[in-house]
Formats: sequence, structure tokens, C-alpha cells
Amino acid sequence: VSRRRPGGAAATGNRLSAYLLGLPVTAADPRERLRAVRTAMDRNKAAGPLKGAGAVAVLADQLPPLAHRFGAPLAANAARMLFDVLVTSVPLPRSALSLGGCPLTALYPMAPLARGQSLAVALSTYGGRVHVGLVADGKALPDLDRLAAAVEEEFAELGAVIVGTDRSPVP
Repeated sequence: VSRRRPGGAAATGNRLSAYLLGLPVTAADPRERLRAVRTAMDRNKAAGPLKGAGAVAVLADQLPPLAHRFGAPLAANAARMLFDVLVTSVPLPRSALSLGGCPLTALYPMAPLARGQSLAVALSTYGGRVHVGLVADGKALPDLDRLAAAVEEEFAELGAVIVGTDRSPVP
């Protein structure tokens, strides 16, 4: 979760925090899945970035380089005990981008896959669409194509609920 304030002064480096959250993958109703994630994230954000397991990323900003050198391997090993899947949002510029004079029509983000983790999911919004990047350990998740198809289906179902056929309120 970005800790930069909208409209704030440009700063170098990342200002991030992390939050642990159980994903409601068993809820049948897409509105309920979205509502459960939103409620949990609102609760985490209200508690602040210095609470819970997410504090590791924030507190790391305060450590001297030598502590990073010795602490990073310990934190990396602890990550697999704290969470199974990394899900992150990668902010992109709102203006149209080009590469070598050719307009970019899609940008797929990639999140790092920590040692011992099976899946990292990154989401970015660009050109009015949500783009999803999946990075997986092939041994742990040999059917990544099935997951990619399920992600597309979920977005289609959520899209129908939010802007289409189902007019029920969504948080």
C-alpha cells in the first residue's frame, strides 16, 4: 500500500506499507467478496502502517544499512510464515505512454516472488483497463493458466455487479 499522499510533494524512493489480509475466496457472492476485502483493508489502514506485520516494511525505512544487510535474510525467511500470496497494486502514470514512438496499449506489472512463496499478483490501471501480472513458482502452481482464466472470470463477474447487470450497492 502506497503511503504517499495525493498531491504531495514528489519524493524519491518508495513509501510503502504492507498489510496481512485473509482473502474471502469461499464467498459465493462477488459483492460479498469485494465487501470483505474492502472492510479488512479499511480496518488495516485505520490502524496505521506501524501496526501488525506490515510494520516490518515501514520500520525497515528507519534502519541503518548494516541492519538491512543482516536483517533482510531473516525477513525473507519469515515472509513465507506470514503470508502465502503477495497481491500488490503498481501505480502507473495516467497519461498515455509510448515506447520508441509507438503507443503502449497495455502494461502488465510484475511483483517479486519471494523465496518459498508460490504466487505474486500485481495489478495496474492503464488506459482505462486493469492489467494483471501473475508470477508463480511452476512446481507449486503448475496450472497458472487456469488461475489466469479464473482472474478474468472474476473481473467479468465484478464488472457485471459494479457497472452492469446487477445494480446492488457495492462499497
